[in-house]
Amino acid sequence: MRNTLQRAAVLNDLKHRSDHPTAEMVYKTVKNDIPNISLATVYRNLRGLTRDEEILSFTQNGKEHFDGNTVPHVHLCCKSCGRIEDLMLTKESFEKMDFPEDFLVRNIVVEGLCKDCRQKRRTSEASDIADVSDIEEIEAEETEKRAVNE
Repeated sequence: MRNTLQRAAVLNDLKHRSDHPTAEMVYKTVKNDIPNISLATVYRNLRGLTRDEEILSFTQNGKEHFDGNTVPHVHLCCKSCGRIEDLMLTKESFEKMDFPEDFLVRNIVVEGLCKDCRQKRRTSEASDIADVSDIEEIEAEETEKRAVNE
């Protein structure tokens, strides 16, 4: 792929951000510097940069994300809120994972729930339990009233 102004702008954008953007997010940023750039051009350059291993690409929650950091690392992805964080591992840590020698690992995606979403879930579950106990209390009171009236 030839080096163009558009390609350089897309690569520069990715190298200066840590939010793992989608193509649309890159487009919005690059459009500020190159107003006549099209979304198709951004996609084409992202594909070329990924193919040439100048950036990383991975899919999370059905959307393709891009990363200008090509040092082998782990992407921690929350399945609930979509937050993505980098977890940098030492070379020794990667070696301990015992990947086949003929397999070059550049990116690992780990899906789970972030701390905030786990807390929200606990709070929601506690609220649901409170709602059930409230209902049980009301039902008990109504049963008591019926028993007194009978």
